Amino acid sequence: MENSNNEIENLLIICAADEGKLKILLKKREKEPYYGYWVLPGEFIDSKTTVENSTKQIFNDLAPIDYTYSFSSQIFSDLNRYENKRVIALTTVVITDKQVIELKKKKENIEWFDIDELPKLGFDHKEIIEKVSQEIKYKISCNYHDILLYLFPSDFTLSELQTFYENMARKEMDRRNFKKKIVAQDLIIDTGVKDTFGGGRPSTLYKFNVEKMKGMRL
Repeated sequence: MENSNNEIENLLIICAADEGKLKILLKKREKEPYYGYWVLPGEFIDSKTTVENSTKQIFNDLAPIDYTYSFSSQIFSDLNRYENKRVIALTTVVITDKQVIELKKKKENIEWFDIDELPKLGFDHKEIIEKVSQEIKYKISCNYHDILLYLFPSDFTLSELQTFYENMARKEMDRRNFKKKIVAQDLIIDTGVKDTFGGGRPSTLYKFNVEKMKGMRL
């Protein structure tokens, strides 16, 4: 068997829920090719590094806190991904707390974007994000592997949760029916606290009933 000269890179799809939308963390490229374009955070993996350790290293370079959940997604092996060499991309989806949204205020070369409103991207990262996002949205819409618990580990309003769910499932739901559905199944708990930010009438803050949500397919 001939030796393979393929290089392997690990690209992270770092996601968080914010204001009813799924956000993705991108990094501005600071060298050619694609200088000034936005790209997925990533690195080439050597023969002594596991994908899991690579994922932790990439994320730790960006964020001061640990991510809560990750899973391996798709492989991209088009022969022309790079101009002068063969590079196979492994994609790892990382779900983190929306606290990390604040990172954009601390680092100039990273930014959060709506996953459906992407900026100008380098390499084939637009295609990668579009394909992987379909998988992510499906898993969110049915709460695969309790993914909603990782996206909403803390308090949220009912309208925020409904808007987010509608965006992922790509369908509108009647507000009363949505509330009835999750309340009847005892999936959320009233925290007794009101959201007083943003003006208008204060909204009740809820949190997930973890024991009820675990293993729940919506």
